[in-house]
Amino acid sequence: MTDPEQLIYSHWAKNDKWQLLTRPLSLPEFEDLPLVKSYFFKCGMYFISHQKGVVGTENGRIALTVGFVKPTNFTYKITVCGSNEETHKGQKLKSFAMQETQHNQATFILRAPKPGSYYFTIFAQLLTGDIGIKNVFTASAEYKVNADKASSDSVPLPNCSDSNWGPGIPVDQMGLEPSVKDAVIPTSDGKVSLEFKKTRPSYILCKLRKPGMKDDELEKCISETDQGDKVLVTAQLPAKGEYGLEIYGNDPAKDGDTYTHICQYFVHYAPPDEQNKAFYQEAPQRRTVAPSQQATISQVGYPGGTAGVTQGMNNMNVGDQDFVDLENLPPPPPEMLQQQYLYGTVPDSRQQGVYGGLGSQQGQGTPGFTPGAGNVIVPQQQQAGVSNIPPSSKPIQVEKRAVGQEPPAPPSEFKLQPVTAEKTAAPAPGPATKQKPTLDAIDRNVLHTVDDHAIQVSKSEHSSFRDLVWDLIYSKSITNEIEKVRVIFRWLATKNLKEMHFDNVEKGSPEEVLLGLKTGKTTYAMVFDTMCNYAGLHSKIISGYAKGADYKPGQSFTPGTNQHSWNAVYIYGTWCLIDCHWAARRIIGKQTTHEEFHYQLDEYFFLPDPHQLIYTHFPEDTKWQLLERQVSLEEFESMPHMKPQFFKYGLEFVSHRTAVIYGRGECNIRLRYPAHRIVVAFNFTIQYEDGREEFMGTKLNKYGMQESVGGIASFRLRLPEKGSYIIYIYAKEDTQENKDNVYAQVCEFKIVQEEVTSPPPQPFPPCAYLNWGPGTAFFKYGLQTYQTTATILTREGKVELQIRIPKQMQFMAKLKHNEMSDSELEGYIMNRVVGNTAYFNITAPCRGEFGLEIYANDPSMEGQTLYHVAQYMIECHEDVKTVPLPKLPHGYLGPQPKFNEFGLNTLSHHDSVIHLETNSVEIQFATAQEMRVTANLIGVEDEKEHPDLVFTQTQGSIVSFVIHMPATGFYKLQLYAIPARDPSQQLPGVYNYLINCQKATRPAVPFPKQYAQWKEGCYMWEPLTLHKDTTSATVNFRIGIPKAEAVAVVADSDWNHLQSSTPGVWEGKVPLDKHYGRGVKVTVNANYGGDKTNYATLLEYNI
Repeated sequence: MTDPEQLIYSHWAKNDKWQLLTRPLSLPEFEDLPLVKSYFFKCGMYFISHQKGVVGTENGRIALTVGFVKPTNFTYKITVCGSNEETHKGQKLKSFAMQETQHNQATFILRAPKPGSYYFTIFAQLLTGDIGIKNVFTASAEYKVNADKASSDSVPLPNCSDSNWGPGIPVDQMGLEPSVKDAVIPTSDGKVSLEFKKTRPSYILCKLRKPGMKDDELEKCISETDQGDKVLVTAQLPAKGEYGLEIYGNDPAKDGDTYTHICQYFVHYAPPDEQNKAFYQEAPQRRTVAPSQQATISQVGYPGGTAGVTQGMNNMNVGDQDFVDLENLPPPPPEMLQQQYLYGTVPDSRQQGVYGGLGSQQGQGTPGFTPGAGNVIVPQQQQAGVSNIPPSSKPIQVEKRAVGQEPPAPPSEFKLQPVTAEKTAAPAPGPATKQKPTLDAIDRNVLHTVDDHAIQVSKSEHSSFRDLVWDLIYSKSITNEIEKVRVIFRWLATKNLKEMHFDNVEKGSPEEVLLGLKTGKTTYAMVFDTMCNYAGLHSKIISGYAKGADYKPGQSFTPGTNQHSWNAVYIYGTWCLIDCHWAARRIIGKQTTHEEFHYQLDEYFFLPDPHQLIYTHFPEDTKWQLLERQVSLEEFESMPHMKPQFFKYGLEFVSHRTAVIYGRGECNIRLRYPAHRIVVAFNFTIQYEDGREEFMGTKLNKYGMQESVGGIASFRLRLPEKGSYIIYIYAKEDTQENKDNVYAQVCEFKIVQEEVTSPPPQPFPPCAYLNWGPGTAFFKYGLQTYQTTATILTREGKVELQIRIPKQMQFMAKLKHNEMSDSELEGYIMNRVVGNTAYFNITAPCRGEFGLEIYANDPSMEGQTLYHVAQYMIECHEDVKTVPLPKLPHGYLGPQPKFNEFGLNTLSHHDSVIHLETNSVEIQFATAQEMRVTANLIGVEDEKEHPDLVFTQTQGSIVSFVIHMPATGFYKLQLYAIPARDPSQQLPGVYNYLINCQKATRPAVPFPKQYAQWKEGCYMWEPLTLHKDTTSATVNFRIGIPKAEAVAVVADSDWNHLQSSTPGVWEGKVPLDKHYGRGVKVTVNANYGGDKTNYATLLEYNI
């Protein structure tokens, strides 16, 4: 069931109908496509920079960029065509290229060491989170690179630990914020300075690398200064050249003494002109900004068609060698691993249950006493009925250990005494009636030391269970019950239980329980219960059903299926729930040493709220639900399937509260999110229950649209046929700090579509995203709009959308329709900027739905690259007969860059689109300095110019343009200006109007021809026009001509001097009756001093 648009990269059907493409490909086009493997599409990869499989370098350099939509690691291999050699003069060819990964793009920059042909193979590793996965990369795409010459700077890159350069997810997961986001640090004086802000305790070490220099020599050139909340890194490079700067990180809460490589920088010590010519300047992010959402738009229209290449791909050598085991490559970032059930670590922010029928929590307790301290010899047993949670104790003194280090031995008098041996029975289960114990009850500093102690203990092997319990709990006099539970929980999540052993294992002993995990005879719940039992804590193993990885919404539970076990633990008078099995997940780490093994922790399953856990865990004994009102198995089966992130983001169900939704027509699923507290972005996928993702070649996702308004996220679905579907809903915290976060699943529903409308539903318009309305970039730019919903209805077939802008910006808009091409729709949308508002005018060509995509940028920072900021649904339910608007390049209308620079302002017409019921208009501008101006009128349909129908004049600081349109239709008015002091004869365009002349009410008489000096501050009161049909025998002239000393109107050879009674204003009556109809030219002339016989012609009438 391969997508035909993907299969065409490897399969060409001779009968082009069986390509199943909208536009079939010819054989030469197929031969020229890039060579891709199926893994390319599995990772959601796509080509960005080069659509051709055979590419050439320029001066020995090239930057290849691919995009990806799923969490993916990359590496690459370079070989010489023909010989398959991977080295050049003893150096790996791979070392002549740099890899950078950011903004969902991977860029590979090659500086060829010699001319010739190379195979450049890109390998990918999808971060699936499968436990036990090997560090294996799979061939995904391959280019043939023809190097025209050796790059002038073709030397191997510094030998660092990774193939990827620049900070990434591992830095974020270490809780560090680097001041330098780019992979390259240029310096012209040899000084390097950067800082890492810390969001939690962490340490870093730095190493310099340079070919030909010893590490110990370079170590003297770099230093790190820990200032508490940040680490400063400074270096003074000893010589010019290229360096590698490696950063190693340590999280004391889980890494012990281990420092792990988290990123590396390429440092270039060279003069600025050499830096500007360096190979790394080929990367797209150094030419333009490179976020994940962008559209580069040409000046006219939008490019279409399929890219082709000129040379075949038959010699590509990936072949069947799909897998490369690269042990020296970095591990997947842990928090990006999408586990079989879990989707990231959940902070301990508990939300009230949101299922309608469940009870709520009761009152709160307050701290009442502090437990004693001292050496504990016999474990103190837990007592029932304690009503308050005491404050946590002081931080533990933690001793760092090496792996395999001998643990401290317990004193001879230390004895283990299980709680079950006590005469006092465990308290009966029940809902919390007092303050519920949570991690918030532990001081953060204490929590870090408790966790660190558990990690250190996990490094040692203990000869007996007694030695383990002493080392873990009693050697540190841990008496606080929450801290006891925590240290056990953290040890379980850290210790590699599969490799644990004891000296003497008796039947029925605690040692047998712990070692049973190796053989599957025991469970995490049994181990946790055993350890609590000997730590003086009442614990209970709870058996029941759980909605795990193989659960499907609406599924019924029967004995023997979906069985699971977890625990309840009694803490300060309250039974609390805990699931160590689902909390502990193995980190797929860099396995260079045994010391770097540890387990990932999901905090959600440490003391979760019973009102939340009931959505995924159903105990056989319903009393262990710990709820005020117990939930039946039938209710549990009908509950929506929710993941931990549902509670992390504080979500609630608004519309549907059952796992199965029965649909008749459209379905609208709505969730509430705390918009006042957190910015949440949503996404979704739809598939048939059997896993199919398409209906008649169209992705099912296209039958849904997501919109978030006022704290409500809605998912509008109109499924194409009867049947059963699954919708998976995802969310992420959408902030600049979390820009690299992947979406995590929050819930899923089964939809049984019982009826569909007639005719069958159509997909929503084919826009770029499933999310409608303003996007993240919309708010990043500080944009605002009165339009509160993503759907806009037409009125008389028209829509106007207004967006307020905080500064000068560029915009471009597209209309999208299922059956019309982008080019067909270009004439039905127009955008322009007026003041601080961007206007988008849409005229629907017919009934139906249209997608409106809006792109924008800050031209002062981002050049010509525009970014997707919003998309809206335009619905037309009217029978309309519309005329498309002219197709104009984006940014054509309105002020041009020089408009503000010259201090110009609109006075009469602030909107760059003018609709007229007549064929005449006067447009006025205000100037801040003396200007030379001119204009041109151009018919849109025939591109015919009408310069004689525009009259330009100036009065003081006001410039006027009087325009006559010769007929109805659209016209472009292009205005040009330059300061009078500038001697240039080239006037730049400053403003463009579109004039829609809907009625011609008067003949369009040409204006007099205007010479250059007229446009330097002159003004005409009368007459604006003279022509053969003028009947006045004598014409009154009144003209403003500053600086003139004499003015005369000349008709044929008759001179008529005008008089000036007001400075700069010249008036007089001129007899013209004998000149009409004879083709005589009438001119206005001025003398500016000096030679009194020298007159300059300013205007010329043809009568």
